[in-house]
Amino acid sequence: MKHPLAVAIRRAAAVTAMSAVSLSALAQIEEVVVTAQHRAENVQDIPIAVTALGADEIKKSDIFDAGSIAQHTPGLSFSEFSPGQAIPSLRGISSVDDGAGLDNSVALFLDGVYIGRGASINFDMFDLERVEVLRGPQGTLFGRNAIGGAINVVSAKPTDETKLKAGMTVGNEGILRYQGLVSGALSDNVFGKISVNHREHDGYVDNVLLGTELQDEDQTSIRAQLRVEAESSDWLLSVDTMEDSRADMGRTGVNDNAPLSAIMAANGVTGPRQNAASRDGYSEREASGISLQGDIEFDTGTLTTITAFRTAETDWSMASVGAPLGALGLPFDEVMDDIKEDIDTFSQELRWTSNLDGNFNYTAGLYFFTEETDRTEIFRITKAGSFDGFRATDVGSQEIIGNEYAFTGNETTSYAAYWQGTWEFSEQLHLTLGARYTVDEKDYKAVSVNCDLVRDNDPSIIGTQFENFAPCGGVGGSLNIIAEAFEVNPSDDWNDFSPKIAMQYFPNDNMMFFASASKGYKSGGFAGSQGVESSASTPVDPETALNYEVGFKGDFMDNSLRMNVTAFYTDYEDLQVVRFGPVPGSSFGTFLTTNIGEAEITGAELEVTWYPTENFYIKGFYAYMDSEVSDLIIETTSGIVDASGKGLRSAPPNSSNLSFNYNVPMENGAMDFRLEYSYSDEQRGDYIDDRITLDAYELWDARAAWTSADEQWEVALWGKNLMDEDYISHQYVIGPGGIGVWGAPRTYGLTVNYSM
Repeated sequence: MKHPLAVAIRRAAAVTAMSAVSLSALAQIEEVVVTAQHRAENVQDIPIAVTALGADEIKKSDIFDAGSIAQHTPGLSFSEFSPGQAIPSLRGISSVDDGAGLDNSVALFLDGVYIGRGASINFDMFDLERVEVLRGPQGTLFGRNAIGGAINVVSAKPTDETKLKAGMTVGNEGILRYQGLVSGALSDNVFGKISVNHREHDGYVDNVLLGTELQDEDQTSIRAQLRVEAESSDWLLSVDTMEDSRADMGRTGVNDNAPLSAIMAANGVTGPRQNAASRDGYSEREASGISLQGDIEFDTGTLTTITAFRTAETDWSMASVGAPLGALGLPFDEVMDDIKEDIDTFSQELRWTSNLDGNFNYTAGLYFFTEETDRTEIFRITKAGSFDGFRATDVGSQEIIGNEYAFTGNETTSYAAYWQGTWEFSEQLHLTLGARYTVDEKDYKAVSVNCDLVRDNDPSIIGTQFENFAPCGGVGGSLNIIAEAFEVNPSDDWNDFSPKIAMQYFPNDNMMFFASASKGYKSGGFAGSQGVESSASTPVDPETALNYEVGFKGDFMDNSLRMNVTAFYTDYEDLQVVRFGPVPGSSFGTFLTTNIGEAEITGAELEVTWYPTENFYIKGFYAYMDSEVSDLIIETTSGIVDASGKGLRSAPPNSSNLSFNYNVPMENGAMDFRLEYSYSDEQRGDYIDDRITLDAYELWDARAAWTSADEQWEVALWGKNLMDEDYISHQYVIGPGGIGVWGAPRTYGLTVNYSM
């Protein structure tokens, strides 16, 4: 049998051969400097598969959130169940359990500060210097371990000279955006900056039953920074805050277990981006943080300290199905999922980055992290209205007639030490060794209550602590998702040693080959919203991933053509799999998170930038991924299912992005034209129901901008999803069938920016 890594290498070689077309060129690609290894380095010289998006690329592509970062990064997928439940996936490794006691597989860092919880991971990306996405396990250089990879967001720092910026955008679908920035010197060695960004648009989804608009946006973000330069140190104080207010996501039935399509059609759903929920929901989010980074220079290196506090609050209630289920003869119309979550984190990192004269340099760090999360989830059902066949004739007051309550609270304490060193044996041959040791401790609390038991008020069944339980609101249960009434307070701890090795070979100044092996680790924890006591008190074991890579980075044709190729093989074990399954006492089933199965992931990634002329360049990527799970035995209401042989969730086999950029100098400035194409293959969304997938989709974006000769004014016309592709951006399975969240429709607008 052919080894999967060898297959991936051959695929990468084939892609490279097809791309290396001999064409004349007149321009050179500028050096891209990144700090992925905590040193200012040329991205072409580091043995990591990293995508770097600079400020100009961010502006032209309108990259403003984690979803738009994914559109421009090979191997990265992103979806949202709600604005407070972000699901990033990198090379097929993701986290779906959003309970308080488990961690994300893809780590996001804002100016070196870890942001872990889904409620705060998708913040507004504005006023950025660059974004770096590191693919594969990252632990030997970062404070918080990342089994799938890391997204490093670097904001623009206060400037020495006074700088003013203002911009406004208007467009269809009620699009309105405005931003402003002031930066400059406050004294000889003190510099400050404050920036404000606001985004809003009307709802993309119409509730045809209630006449409301869903999936809108209303978000305001503020970031302020103060930089102090001392004789041998540099200090940066950063403060940021965000408020995000939205309507329901507008979920709607995509695949039927019950006749959802007939119910929706009878209630007026005739096309895409419509639903017929008998009750609308909402989403409110607030997130903020403060951090202090100090870089203290010594003769032999730099000591960096980063101290950070972050907090986030989310409160949302959303319809789970998007159709009046009373038409099925059920006593309720809609299942509402209500969640409130409060998150407080503190982190302290100390890092030493050497600056030695010889052929050896290293980075060593200590990291301390605490996180306190309180999360309440209530499953509610609303009273059914009157129906004429499948058509709702009276949705009534939508009285709540059933509640089921689940609280999860978690306190995480994590300690880590990491080290990575590089030996330059010669100008051509470099060796990198790294290691990380992590200790994670979690103290958990789970309180789950089936309100039917509370309504009966029998202390012999529910215990005295649940008598007259206020969150039940005096009503009974709903679907028996929560089957019992209990409180548990388990705790556990885990430790891990994660090594890394990488070899680099530089045949000349413009080419580099590398090979690496590294281990990734994600902490164990406790599953969220458990319906039975036995599941809530049982810890979930850690995940591990052994990742092997070979890669090539090169600049050709007088530095006008850049090609970076990586082939990888990942052995992914003890998957923390979330599924909806049966438990004793629950006829409907409940959420279960356990370690089942393992997976093999192979892939190849190609990134290309080519300047055929000084004013025209082409940039893009192609990513291939093949994943297969094994020993994935899942208990369902229909019996035991062996899901082995299927691909991982959120792991499209093929994805690509290609942009054409043309700049035309003029007497009064310059015109800049951009046409961009993105493709994502079909993605699995569930291991049991093969219908729960995201279909393949294609997106075309374009932008035409005029910049004045003094570069103070810019006027841009832009459009996104120009072909108005109807696609589902997220899908999950629930009793009545597959429920989807719609992707954004065609949008277009005018942006005016002024700077001085």
